[in-house]
Amino acid sequence: MEASETEGRTFMQVISEKYSPENFPCRRGPGMGVVVVPSGHQGSPRKDRLNLPSVLVLNGCGISHAGEEGEIAAFCAHVVELDLSHNKLQDWHEISKIVSNIPNLEFLNLSSNQLSDAVLEPDCAKAFSSIRHLVLNNTQVSWDTVHTFTQEMPE
Repeated sequence: MEASETEGRTFMQVISEKYSPENFPCRRGPGMGVVVVPSGHQGSPRKDRLNLPSVLVLNGCGISHAGEEGEIAAFCAHVVELDLSHNKLQDWHEISKIVSNIPNLEFLNLSSNQLSDAVLEPDCAKAFSSIRHLVLNNTQVSWDTVHTFTQEMPE
């Protein structure tokens, strides 16, 4: 197994790969946003354009880190639902980097991420304030974490 597989991938790497034009060359219509990605260095796996729906399903993709926050904000402003279940997320700070850069996010599924040892700081929890539905099945989060969320998520 390669080092990158054991360490995980970034949210932005997965988006760039999964929603590249080669995978959806003709998708257009309601709920789809076409995002121009600045070209990276030669040989970069990134594409010039990404087709992003308002519901992103990125379950089981090996995501462990957010990636570049500015890119998340640019690509995901219209996203309202995000499924990050069955990934390698273990740090609330990394999850909050993703969530805080998706202003319209209302639904977040974090099921089956190993979050039992993660400590949720109140400042970090503020990033989740606009979320109306949070799924934490099989994450083994503490009741203290759940209580912190109830304080920061009025909806």
